Amino acid sequence: MAIRERYLKLTCALVYDALALQGYNKNALDTGMYPLSPEMKMAGPAFTVHYVKTPVRDEKRRRQRLEMIRSFTQGCIQVRDTQGDMSCGQFGEISATAAKAAGCVGAMIEGTTRDSNFLIDMGFPTFCRGRNPVEAIGNIIITDYQIPIFVQGIDGKLIINPGDYIFGDNDGVVVVPKAITLKVLEEAERIGVNEHRSRSAMAHGENPVDVYDKFGTF
Repeated sequence: MAIRERYLKLTCALVYDALALQGYNKNALDTGMYPLSPEMKMAGPAFTVHYVKTPVRDEKRRRQRLEMIRSFTQGCIQVRDTQGDMSCGQFGEISATAAKAAGCVGAMIEGTTRDSNFLIDMGFPTFCRGRNPVEAIGNIIITDYQIPIFVQGIDGKLIINPGDYIFGDNDGVVVVPKAITLKVLEEAERIGVNEHRSRSAMAHGENPVDVYDKFGTF
């Protein structure tokens, strides 16, 4: 929990910069993946879910989705790969309520949501590509979860593995490989301290070149 609390004090830009210093300069989602409300922020390990388009109301698959909720890990972010489908709302208030009760602390939907005002009112961090009132049942089904999935990144398809650390704020979403979660956190915190010092120095009229030489950030 301490790691999550520390991440939530950061910004998406800081985490991205820390990732880039580790050689991961493409680990951000493409423009358009934003929170339902600007103040929403999410941080936690990915619980991945894979969906496919279907015209069939598959009751067996629906039950599988309900069973999946019991598998959520405490503090996880539910990440739904919908294959780019935008034909229905793939996440809503009831899903969020059940997920929250099971320990999930946010959701990233590579598609759309419905019940958006409910999600905002309940304060459940939800990031998506858009909004859609159409019911998901009979339009899209879950095929598997806790497997590697692909989402639309800034440079094409971006893989997200179970346990990769997801961070999002009003700028968008970045993906931190699980193995360097703590290293990126510490680096982002270091950058943040230097940015604060740089900001303060320039606000007091110091020469920007001198400020950059001193703190290494601008």
